Amino acid sequence: MSNPPSLAIAADHRPTHWRTLIRVGCVLYWLTLILATHWPGLKREDLPDLGWLPFDKTMHVLTFAGLAMWMTWPKWFGRWGWVGNALAAVGFGMAYGVIKEFTQPLVGRTGAFDDLVADAAGLIIGAPIAVGVAVLFTRNGSEAERADSPRDSNSTEPGGGASGGGGGFVGHAALVSALTLVSRMLGLVRDAVLAAVFGASMVLDAFLIGFIVPNLFRRLFGEGALTAAFIPRYTKLLKDDPALARRFASLCVVVVAMLLAGITLVGEVVLGVWLANADQEKTTLAIRLTMLMLPYMPMVCGVAFLGAILHVHRKFGPPAAAPVLLNVAMIVAALIAASQQSHERAAVTLVALSVLVAGAIQIAWMVIAVWKTAPLTKAFAGTSTHFRGMLVTMLPMVIGLGVFQINTLMDGLIAYGLAAPPDDPGGSFTFAGNTYDYPMETGAVTTLTLAQRLYQFPLGVFGIAIATAIFPALASAAAGRGGHDEPQAAEHDDEYAAIFRRGVRLTLFIGLPASVGLILVRVPLTRVFFEYGEFTADDALRSAAVLMAYASAVWAYSLTHVTTKAFYAVDDAMTPLKVSLGMVVINLVMNLTLIWPFGVAGLAWSTAISAAAQSVVLVVLLRKHVARPITAEVMRGIGTTLGLTLAMGVAVGAVVWLIDPVSLNKAQSIGVLALCVGLGAGIVLGGAWVLKLPEVRELKRR
Repeated sequence: MSNPPSLAIAADHRPTHWRTLIRVGCVLYWLTLILATHWPGLKREDLPDLGWLPFDKTMHVLTFAGLAMWMTWPKWFGRWGWVGNALAAVGFGMAYGVIKEFTQPLVGRTGAFDDLVADAAGLIIGAPIAVGVAVLFTRNGSEAERADSPRDSNSTEPGGGASGGGGGFVGHAALVSALTLVSRMLGLVRDAVLAAVFGASMVLDAFLIGFIVPNLFRRLFGEGALTAAFIPRYTKLLKDDPALARRFASLCVVVVAMLLAGITLVGEVVLGVWLANADQEKTTLAIRLTMLMLPYMPMVCGVAFLGAILHVHRKFGPPAAAPVLLNVAMIVAALIAASQQSHERAAVTLVALSVLVAGAIQIAWMVIAVWKTAPLTKAFAGTSTHFRGMLVTMLPMVIGLGVFQINTLMDGLIAYGLAAPPDDPGGSFTFAGNTYDYPMETGAVTTLTLAQRLYQFPLGVFGIAIATAIFPALASAAAGRGGHDEPQAAEHDDEYAAIFRRGVRLTLFIGLPASVGLILVRVPLTRVFFEYGEFTADDALRSAAVLMAYASAVWAYSLTHVTTKAFYAVDDAMTPLKVSLGMVVINLVMNLTLIWPFGVAGLAWSTAISAAAQSVVLVVLLRKHVARPITAEVMRGIGTTLGLTLAMGVAVGAVVWLIDPVSLNKAQSIGVLALCVGLGAGIVLGGAWVLKLPEVRELKRR
């Protein structure tokens, strides 16, 4: 008896006629959408107004909800399951939405951020509907879903399946990259909206200072020392005793929640005392916004720690998707504030409140994901020894990362404190009996932050994604050595070493071209993304100068993440600690030196120089665990990548030299940016394909 037509993919993964028809329909729908959004004669004023429900916004929501559904049903990424495919659909749909808004001016149409928000809303609405319809109308939906999922997706064995031996970390990195792409793109939209609403002003500077604080704790606890010490131990326990691993994870969650709640209370008290004694408007505004957003700290740290539990279970989707919620909430709040023409203080307060709302939604999202994958328990029996061991491992990490995060905070405070006040742009200040001119202008924190967002885009989408996905594989391989403390471990050219080398090659294959490319397109890039509303062309050019400094070391930031994870995987936190302590001192000295000749860009140059030195030192010191971290084969691969990067730099540099990007208007900047990105990517990827580099195979692997 024949089976009825179904949206399900057969267990043998052979495409059905139904899937072929759906894929054809998806392509036709997208082509129709491209035509409709870029037809010169179809402008917003030609559409009817339905009063309280604008017709054009309704069409944006409906058409992009349809796009999400059409892209989810064909299951282009079969191994990811329905939810993974839905999230990928949102990511690619959002990428198209950004491209659409930036290319519409080329055909006489108008791009707008509120259109992009409506597109995002449609995608977020359409993707769950697509999953629901698929489950309802799929024969034996749950069985089909399990048959279509990777073998190790529900396994409690971190070493099981393709992932366990490290062979699957590239596939997991692809999923993290796709979802991080969505988050980073929305993050760029978020920052562009904030810059357009507030400009490079003291108000936005104060907000960004307040927003830095919870994110520093997120990097320190949620994504730093705590998870780095937790993942290897939890991975080993999950292999040896899953029940004990569950109790261990539960104890960690409870202790983390109590610790972060206590830090939040102490922080509020300290900030309250500081506020009571502050006498400058600039200082009081920053303190008030910091106090308002500080409760976001335990929520975002909890989200990151719960994400670490999911990472060990090879569940990378929910943690990578969580930041999307924050970005959407902040975008909506900023647009509401702008549409209501609120006072600057009221508007920025509304945005700060949206951060807290998003944090609550994020933590609920992650609790549900963990409960479905690895439910926690109230019993903690037998976990004390393992918990103490984790604390011993974590302590040097906390010190090292804590010093680094304090240095990051100092960068922001230096930019905020040594920027000229808005009422005295050419003024000076007195220190230790001497008078000095302010080395930076008002809005220095905003300029610094926006440049960081642009260089962190490739870093987050690729560099950090690779480090995130490679860490469980490294930890599993290190555990397979028979013990982290074996003195002969470094003599073995084992799986741990092979995984690290693959990570290095892939990181530099992406990081080196990204560094050169960002430097070359820095001017059109900052103008296209941020030159709107209150953020002027001069502000964009200042951000471009800062971006050039940061971009010079994108490869180093990425390599440092991967190498540090390699140390943590073998329970060696002291080596990265010692290196980071030295680099933080160097960075702080250069900060206070370079801001005088280079202004706010001096902060970025000191960060880049320190990062480059740190990455090289860490790779050299990894020889205590890997006899040859960089082999001749790896050097040949890096040399080939450098050659492709040089070819790309010459070609793209010639375009930028012939077309002065400073003199272009917005539409011309979009065209030049698209040309340079396409040319650069074509040279690097095309050259790698012709040369049959293994990095291309890695990127194509699922």
